[in-house]
Amino acid sequence: MPKELNILYQFDDKYAPYAGISLLSLYENNKEIENLNVYCAAIDVSEENIRRINESAAQFNRTVTYLNCTKCMDQIHKLKLGTWNGSLATWIKMFIIEEFIGKIDSLLYLDSDTLIEGSLKDLCNFDFEEKAMACVIDSLSFEELHRLKIEKNKYYFNAGVMFFNLNYFVEHKSFYHDMILHLEKNVKNYVINDQDLLNDYFSGNIVKLSPEYNLQGIHFMYADKTYFKIYGKYDYYSRDEISMAKENKKIIHFFRAVGDYPWEEGNYHPLKREFENWKYKSLWSDIPNTTKKRTLIFRIERILYRCLPKVVFLAFFKFVSERSLTAHS
Repeated sequence: MPKELNILYQFDDKYAPYAGISLLSLYENNKEIENLNVYCAAIDVSEENIRRINESAAQFNRTVTYLNCTKCMDQIHKLKLGTWNGSLATWIKMFIIEEFIGKIDSLLYLDSDTLIEGSLKDLCNFDFEEKAMACVIDSLSFEELHRLKIEKNKYYFNAGVMFFNLNYFVEHKSFYHDMILHLEKNVKNYVINDQDLLNDYFSGNIVKLSPEYNLQGIHFMYADKTYFKIYGKYDYYSRDEISMAKENKKIIHFFRAVGDYPWEEGNYHPLKREFENWKYKSLWSDIPNTTKKRTLIFRIERILYRCLPKVVFLAFFKFVSERSLTAHS
């Protein structure tokens, strides 16, 4: 029986229900892991959401440890770091890991917009190959390395699932401190916040994880043939690797599709049904889908998504994304 896996979530009250739903899927599919230690870096979360998270854990004889984020938030404000979707919470994981260095061997960070669809037992004895972390390649952001002028990395990795090798931080004593100094010096160049920091500072120091551990929404939105027709020229996983990941998925990652998350009203998200299945099993089955005012750009995108052949829409999406990237360069 696998013995230990340490998991970290970060969220504010807005994302607390989705973190709770993700946690339910984690508990349900990892009953065989003896010590599944869950840590939550939660800021400004209501007592009701905390109660539901704890009650959900108790159903599986698990407990949640809540971390004091005061020091992290002080550092975030001091460095004047930018928000993501209106929140500073996205940065917390990069600071809170200091609390674990020298105490545990590894820490698996999971975004709140993930569902754990299989066992994570193989991560209990993961070989980091003497590198600082392991991640899955981002499925869309291939040109970001050029924007950041990164040469050591062959890939641009996604920050929704980050597996920290904390033993590396112990062996390289100044590594964490140097990361903060690097962030302070380079944050002006970062557009995708902590994900840019991940790919910049950890460049050349990341093990490529199998896509089954962060299978991103684009692969549910388009057939493999369509995806690889548009993005096939980039260094990524092979079609066989993506196909195998779909058959053996461990973690699926929503992020936005056609501008929406699967919990927003009127969304076209390909994982909407999967999310709703877990939501209705959870203690948050009573929460309504959120409303949003979509910008003109997103309204146009939704119309094009409905009207254009998928391969044409994906090619158009790629073109617009790369034009936007050029504007940031």
